[in-house]
Amino acid sequence: MVGKAFKVFPPSKMFLIMKLFVLIICLSSFAAIPASSYSQDTKLSLSVANTSIKQVLTEIEENSEFYFVYNNNLVNVERKVSLDVNKWKISKILDAIFENDEVVFSLMDRQIIISPKSMAGVKNADQNIVEGVVVDEFDVPLPGVSVVVKGTSTGVVTDFDGNYSISAATNDVLVFSYLGMKTLEVTVTGGSLNVSMESDIIGLEEFVAIGYGVAKKSDLTGAVTSVDVERMAEVPNVSILSAMQGSVAGLNIGATDAAGEDPTISIRGQNSLSSGAAANQPLIVVDGIIYRGNLVDLNKADIESVDVLKDASSAAIYGSQAANGVIIITTKKGKVISKPKINYSASYTVQTPTNTALEPMGAAELKEFLPDAYWENGSRTAESGYLDSDPTFDITKFFPTNDMIEGYNNGTDNSIYDILTGDGYINNHNLSVTGRSENFGYFFSGGLTDVQGFVINDTYKKVNYRMNLDATINDWLKVGTETFVTTSDYDGETPRIATASLVMPWTPLYEDDGVTPRQILQATWTNPLLDLEADDEEKHLNLFANIHADVKLPIDGLNYRINFSQNYRTVNHNNFDPTDANFTGYGYKNAATYYDWTVDNILSYNKTFNRVHSISATLLYGVEERNYSFTNVNAQNFTNDILGYNSLEAGDASLYGVNTGAEKETSLYTMGRLQYNYDSKYLLTGTIRRDGFSGFGTEDKIGVFPSMAFGWVVSEENFFNKDSKLLNYLKLRGSYGTTGRRGVGRYDTQAVVNATVDGNYGYVFGDGGSTTITQTISSLANNELGWETTTGLNLGADFAFFNSRLTGNVEYYKNSTKDILYAIDLPTTSGFSSINTNIGEVKNYGLEFSLTSKWINNKDLKWETTFNYSRNRNEIVSVLGIDNDGDGIEDDLTSDQLFIGEPTNVIYDYEIMGMWQLADEEAGDIPNGFFPGTYKIADLNDDGAYSSLDDRKILGYSDPGYRFGIANTVRYKNFSLYAFINSIQGGKDYYYGTDALIFGSANTVLERFDSQNFPTGAWDYWMPENPDARFRRLDVAASYEPNRYMQRNFVRIQDVSLSYDVDKKVLEKLGFSSLRLFVSGKNLHTFTKWRGWDPEVGSTYTWGYSPVMANYSLGLNVEF
Repeated sequence: MVGKAFKVFPPSKMFLIMKLFVLIICLSSFAAIPASSYSQDTKLSLSVANTSIKQVLTEIEENSEFYFVYNNNLVNVERKVSLDVNKWKISKILDAIFENDEVVFSLMDRQIIISPKSMAGVKNADQNIVEGVVVDEFDVPLPGVSVVVKGTSTGVVTDFDGNYSISAATNDVLVFSYLGMKTLEVTVTGGSLNVSMESDIIGLEEFVAIGYGVAKKSDLTGAVTSVDVERMAEVPNVSILSAMQGSVAGLNIGATDAAGEDPTISIRGQNSLSSGAAANQPLIVVDGIIYRGNLVDLNKADIESVDVLKDASSAAIYGSQAANGVIIITTKKGKVISKPKINYSASYTVQTPTNTALEPMGAAELKEFLPDAYWENGSRTAESGYLDSDPTFDITKFFPTNDMIEGYNNGTDNSIYDILTGDGYINNHNLSVTGRSENFGYFFSGGLTDVQGFVINDTYKKVNYRMNLDATINDWLKVGTETFVTTSDYDGETPRIATASLVMPWTPLYEDDGVTPRQILQATWTNPLLDLEADDEEKHLNLFANIHADVKLPIDGLNYRINFSQNYRTVNHNNFDPTDANFTGYGYKNAATYYDWTVDNILSYNKTFNRVHSISATLLYGVEERNYSFTNVNAQNFTNDILGYNSLEAGDASLYGVNTGAEKETSLYTMGRLQYNYDSKYLLTGTIRRDGFSGFGTEDKIGVFPSMAFGWVVSEENFFNKDSKLLNYLKLRGSYGTTGRRGVGRYDTQAVVNATVDGNYGYVFGDGGSTTITQTISSLANNELGWETTTGLNLGADFAFFNSRLTGNVEYYKNSTKDILYAIDLPTTSGFSSINTNIGEVKNYGLEFSLTSKWINNKDLKWETTFNYSRNRNEIVSVLGIDNDGDGIEDDLTSDQLFIGEPTNVIYDYEIMGMWQLADEEAGDIPNGFFPGTYKIADLNDDGAYSSLDDRKILGYSDPGYRFGIANTVRYKNFSLYAFINSIQGGKDYYYGTDALIFGSANTVLERFDSQNFPTGAWDYWMPENPDARFRRLDVAASYEPNRYMQRNFVRIQDVSLSYDVDKKVLEKLGFSSLRLFVSGKNLHTFTKWRGWDPEVGSTYTWGYSPVMANYSLGLNVEF
């Protein structure tokens, strides 16, 4: 199907329109960017005749570095003047320009504020220039503090030394605001006003994104957590997700082992029967718009804030897509009135493997290891009880090629693994320009990221551009846009590292010339070195644009906002491998296009009555459409492969492959939210959302998701001792709500028809007749298929102790998900294997808490520690609801390893009781199917026989038992040291992984040892002289083969950074506003007993993965 948007605006034209729109805004915006600053002592020459004041001011800005701030509606800048001056000071020029106007102007070094005298006359006829210094509690000057005359648009920011100068009348109120400080209001009594601001240790004044709006942290009633974005800059991570790993309780982010890869992510564990990443992925919102692209496409340096909505009441505003929580990302904008600020950051990172656990053996180690596999087949003597080696044993007689025998005898020690792997790097550069005038704000940025991973051709290159603009058109209309474009390059065929790991070290890799790779190795595999000869091109494009307008309606506090966003993404992957298809060549061109658009209509009302009753209401009506189309073509058996994938017609026409398709889905939604605040003491939030989704059946297209939350700030009560040094702040919160998960594909509710042709069971009329296309139904329709519904309870508390030196929060949650989407098996006679159905129930519950302690907090030395902890459990309540055995308890689905009353991810296997020994064989005690050196397993039902149905049990669980993170920040004068420890523990029964001998029973046939390499290290396997080994014998498995399991517990030194802020005296000489130098490390060491690549990457020993990389970085961040 093809959407109407595609018919009216094809993707190519839509893309062009969006590019032109962005270009026009870019070009037009530069006219509004204020000029750079300059000295007040500068003298100017100016000659104008019958020219508007606005044009005169613009000419002054263009020919100097002065910057004017005024309101078009309050100051008449359209009046025309004539002026001819030579080397006048700016103050004298302004006196001449505004000679007959009732205006005043104030000079603060390079910034000039022009305002009408009438504004001062409202309160006091005398307008003053108020000057002063803003400092913190340690008398350290605060640069960048916003100083605004309350009730007006007049405002300035403090300079690097905390100085400010503003035009204000006696009895005016100045509002001082700064991130991390409590907002301060001071009444003007004279011309001098020095201010000391107090740290907002608890962060109650901070604003957080809550979806379709923002709220003060002090007003929150749900479980919402903000991420410390500032620390992300000093630890180079390609993805914003990797930068957040372990830093937020309940936010679970995995490790990555490939360049340009997003890690897996979940919030508060698993709410469904599926443990797949897609089924548990939270909803991502970027600048107020649901975002469907890759998060790695976002530039980390562009991000202003990240807020995580964890409970049902907070996430319910996103209804059917929020069962797994919501992550809201807000990008940077020009916020504070100032001159343009240019920021440049750069870092270079060297990457090295964190361990070598699964690297293949070298020649010496492998020669010593292999005879142990043949202990019963010639390498040991039977007369010695298989304890003594047979000197006549020759391992090479088992080798499949003479070349291997020759290499073994000659001492050859090749390592194709070492050829294809090595250290990597990350090279990152970002440049941005930001600023704001009275009516216009802007943020422009560009970035370049270049990554080389552990394996050759595991590369990633990203170029990104961003433009965020907002403009106040008049007193009732504001417009803006958030736009970015990212191009990603994944070129290069990554060689088969798993195959390379199996190649024996004495196998020749090249022909006799020492340059040309051999085609076949060990008479088995195509040489992985030939993968490097493939021509591989993979390019991604991501273009995102959100355009919005805010209309201030005539009713006080009422505002209307419209968002229109578009996201156009393409993935083009072309490949030609001359060695594929039995060296006849195989090529393909795959192209995919994604186009999403969203329109949100948001009506908001904010009003405070009688100073104690605050109401915030939000109404939403929106629509989202997602389109996807693809074209995949391939060919093989090329007669001429010079042009490769650019000439697929050169392949055998009878072997062409073509696959095309298109999909569309639509969502329609409405939402209402009401927030009530009584005297900052009692808080209430109610939300209801109604969603419609085209992908569901005709009987259940609409879902309704309500929620309610409350908060009680106990510390605001009269009975609370506000002078207490023990407990300084306490807020209790509770919420209950419903969210949903779609969990189905666009057409899963409908019967799908497949068309097949020759080679795919096409119908042939008569012997030798031509093949005719046939059509078959491949899946059944289910019009009753609907939403998964998650109902959740959250109880929380925020607190501060010991003069707010110890702050934190604690959360308890309990969720229940019903109508889970699950494929029920059908009888074979139906012609179908399964049908999607809403069944079952899963319970999810847990505990989280976060603590922050300020151990030392003085002028020169600060030490802060943050500790977060989370524990999550899930439990299957019901699946099919069938009780065939009549015991009153629902039956388990053993074949799917789904057990009622147990978590979803169980370790279900035989219980190992020991090893069968040679003495047991001599005594005749070993059962049929078992051998000396194989595992003894428990006969759970004591029937004297073994069965996969009756003798397996739950041994543990693969989910984490609990997680914790510890962050320490120490600041001494201009130095700052940050260290973060991340850990996952299993407790008694959790976080188990498969600890299998040489990757399990499938790889233990004796024939494997003559042609495959093995992981390095001391494997504790059974031998006659090692009867108490952990693993069984190498060469043969028993009929019933269990796995060994071990916990993947780890404690990781994940992030360490040391930064230095260059002294301001040096900066003044360099002409910089700030300069920070830093060194950092990531994944520096992992304390674990796990022997695989990494405990987070995979739960089994598997070749083909790459180790997690340790990063060592050097970088700078400069602003001027």
